[in-house]
Amino acid sequence: MRGLLRINSLKYLALVVTSVLILAGFMDYGFPKSQPIHSEVALPVLRVGAVPAESKEKTRDQFEKFMNYLGRKTGCIVELYVADNYEGIIDKMRQGDLDIAWFGPFSYVIAAETAGARAFAIDDNIKNGTVYHSVFITHSESGIDSIEKIKGHTFAFVDQASTSGYLIPKSILQRHGIDPLRDFAKVEFAGSHDAAILAVKKRQIDAAAVSDAILASLSEKGIVGEKELQMIGSSEAIPTSTWAYRDGIAAELLAKIRQAFFSIAAEDREALGMYGNDLVKGFVPTDDKQYDIIRNIAENLGLGSN
Repeated sequence: MRGLLRINSLKYLALVVTSVLILAGFMDYGFPKSQPIHSEVALPVLRVGAVPAESKEKTRDQFEKFMNYLGRKTGCIVELYVADNYEGIIDKMRQGDLDIAWFGPFSYVIAAETAGARAFAIDDNIKNGTVYHSVFITHSESGIDSIEKIKGHTFAFVDQASTSGYLIPKSILQRHGIDPLRDFAKVEFAGSHDAAILAVKKRQIDAAAVSDAILASLSEKGIVGEKELQMIGSSEAIPTSTWAYRDGIAAELLAKIRQAFFSIAAEDREALGMYGNDLVKGFVPTDDKQYDIIRNIAENLGLGSN
């Protein structure tokens, strides 16, 4: 009797195992398997470039909140690239490694010609709207109180692709009959506006040409004292920095980018972060033609992309 019970028990166990295997087969082939509740989806990347208006580190800090805002509005992961100099950002766009970039007026003109850059938004500056100026500065104790008196002294430009730090001041010097290669004791390229300003402050260089917006920013922060520097000349109004997209960018992405730029002032002014606090209150639509004045000056000076 016990033997019969043992056999029946084994048959029952075999039946249970078979049933489980059959059900497993249905699960494999007849019904969907359960999926993880959370799945990672790769977001598109928006590659943004910027010229170092001040230092490279300061530029990154300035743009941090703005880049976060662009990410939210476009649904992209935003990667910010800050070049060491103006040429670096132009090269990145030329290589197709940037989707949009922040250029000074002259560096934009070069990028439009050589890298397929297309202007779409211009900075609306806090103090002067969509214009700014190139100014000549010296130390207040230098004894240099006019552009003509810079002759024979050391002088700093910012960068050969800088508008207020090279193109415009070179044009002004030419009108005053001054040739930088012949008439200065030494010419340096500081690399950024703040570096040029601080070089004059520290008496490392006798005079420099810089952006009045950057000079005002450093003055307001107390980095440069009111009595340390003096302005000895100023340019006429120059169109401010521009944001440009690369030729061939996806139309849908570009539409989101435009919407983000032109709504930020009204929608989330704080999202401009330090960039907004130091420089701009928003953006105004622009196009390539607005920078023809810069092209004309460059042509008159024999400057360009080459």
